[in-house]
Amino acid sequence: MHHPIPLDTFPTALTGAIEDRGMSLDQLQRKLAAHGVRVSLSTLSYWRRGRTRPERPESLRAVEVIEEVLALPRGCLTGLLGPRKPRGRWVSRGGVVRPHETLWDDTSGLPSVLAELGEPGAGELTYLSVHDRHFVDVGGRDVRTVVRVLVRSEVDSLGSMVVLHRADPGDHALPVLLAPVGCALGRVRSVPSSRFTAAEVLFDRRLSAGQTAVFEYEVRWFGDARADRYSRACRRGVRDYLVEVNFHPALLPTSSYAFTQDAADEPEVRLANLEVGTFGGIHAVITDTESPIVGVRWTWPA
Repeated sequence: MHHPIPLDTFPTALTGAIEDRGMSLDQLQRKLAAHGVRVSLSTLSYWRRGRTRPERPESLRAVEVIEEVLALPRGCLTGLLGPRKPRGRWVSRGGVVRPHETLWDDTSGLPSVLAELGEPGAGELTYLSVHDRHFVDVGGRDVRTVVRVLVRSEVDSLGSMVVLHRADPGDHALPVLLAPVGCALGRVRSVPSSRFTAAEVLFDRRLSAGQTAVFEYEVRWFGDARADRYSRACRRGVRDYLVEVNFHPALLPTSSYAFTQDAADEPEVRLANLEVGTFGGIHAVITDTESPIVGVRWTWPA
């Protein structure tokens, strides 16, 4: 006999329906796949806990199939979603934490590592600014990036956060983090299956709600091929993003531009063209964008 399904919010209704059918998230995922709908376990878990909600067309289609799989009346779940939530800096403090799979093409092994390292939850941390200074060698290969971050805690007693950096497919090693300033590097985990290095950043003190922390560190890269792009994937929105790319004077690009992307599988949206300066660098300032992926791309001489 089925129990009544609570219909006050989407997370409680989804949780009630799944529990009422005695189904695990793994089983639900397999049933969705059988209907030609692919949704990651982390996304299903986030929907169930209310950390994120379905908004993209393919996600709304998945919810319709969930209604069918769980033998629910049509609209039982989709009717609880309401209008799309606001994005960007106008979201309440802490902002939206986007699912991993919208930002990268492969996140295998990553969710469990982030859970182990204690990544702050939705609403606990706000990125105020990020400044990436990226360096490319004489062969056009990525060498290192100096990252400087300003964050604000939205809760009391926040002492750490987690940062992610991902190797390109052709790199012969995963990125290495070093030279922290204003912070310490705690636990570091490698995720070879999806080419990530995840690191715990320890603040210089525990932050109360409203307090800020500023820190920097360096990332070393181990690429074998010429790079033609540098990007940052932002699970949490960044109000102010500054990216610099410094090229070796013996090999300068012929053109470059800034871009944004709405997801890893979406096309780049070209922004301003960038001019290579006298000293072999380009930079872009991107503010208040709703897009979670931001960066610069360049073209090498033929």
